[in-house]
Amino acid sequence: MKKFFCMALSLVFAVSAASCGGSESSSQSEAKGGKKEFHAAASTQAFVENMGTGWNLGNTLDPTNCTWVSDDLEYETAWGNPKATKELIQFVKSEGFDTIRIPTTWGDHTEGDDYTIKQPWFDRVQEVVDWAIEEDMYVILNIHHEDSWLTKASTDYDGTMKKYRAIWTQIADRFKDYDEHLIFESMNEIGFDDLGVEKGCELMNKINGEFTDLIRNSGSNNKERYLLLAGYWTDIDNTIKGGIKMPDGDDRTILSVHYYSPSTFAIADLTSTWGYQESWGTDEDMQYLDGQMKKLKENYVDKGVPVIVGEFGATHKDKDLEAVVKYTSSVIETALKYHLCPVWWDAGTEIDRTALTYKVDGMQEAVHKAMEQGMAQR
Repeated sequence: MKKFFCMALSLVFAVSAASCGGSESSSQSEAKGGKKEFHAAASTQAFVENMGTGWNLGNTLDPTNCTWVSDDLEYETAWGNPKATKELIQFVKSEGFDTIRIPTTWGDHTEGDDYTIKQPWFDRVQEVVDWAIEEDMYVILNIHHEDSWLTKASTDYDGTMKKYRAIWTQIADRFKDYDEHLIFESMNEIGFDDLGVEKGCELMNKINGEFTDLIRNSGSNNKERYLLLAGYWTDIDNTIKGGIKMPDGDDRTILSVHYYSPSTFAIADLTSTWGYQESWGTDEDMQYLDGQMKKLKENYVDKGVPVIVGEFGATHKDKDLEAVVKYTSSVIETALKYHLCPVWWDAGTEIDRTALTYKVDGMQEAVHKAMEQGMAQR
């Protein structure tokens, strides 16, 4: 399923290589202070468990189609959030989050036939990444909201992959000297409905394989970097059913899925015509959540493929907020219990990015408790 929080801060259904242009200073083209030593964990599963619980800087560097802004940097505030600050990142770290996912849309910030990423946008993305790295956080950097062109791979593979390779080649080169704290994620919420699930997963596996090869061959620490490979529409059941798998011979790849189930609670509001529920938390609800996370452990983790739940969350609109608190904390605790890394989606609705406080009463305490209890059950 293809889901994301929209610019109005509610949830809705979403859904050849080129070098960087222009001259760069050494601070722009490599990790601060030069190439960093890469420290591998005992296993990729151990690495994912070290990532703890994560938080998404949503609706910030990922807005798309913002035709009303005058320059690239205005995209950051185009969907209603203030510019990200170092103080925000420090607050998130202080709250016990060891991982930050930085959803980033790149396609809107390229120019020319070689899809050169514009320098101001690249510099801003790197600045935010560096703030998180300085806090000793793990950072997931992806290509986000690129479905308008990436889903065309089913009908125009060569044309689509030319743009995909160009963008990722530039990102890989820009961040090649960063250490293991930086993880690259192949794509976000992509599928190919015209192919059906099984054929769609075959194509997804092919693109994920190309992504892996591109990063591995891009030099410096990228040959060792941990990579996050997207599931099919990042949906748990379709990913399992369709046979999403990791590339052969690479033991530093991780599966990415999202969790917005049931959609009638996590996404719908009173205007939704396809179903709606105000509350969540029955025994049946809890059993379903447990079952979905257990599926991931049995089908992937137990078979040597670590899993990151790269997004989860629930809209606040028309909802019992106590149920939203319970939902959020329950997903965190259950995912951790099954040795997964949960990364909470926040489009600006969860943490006040100026006041640096939680927006929903009881959420802070519930999240802290869930982190503690989830780790204790491993």
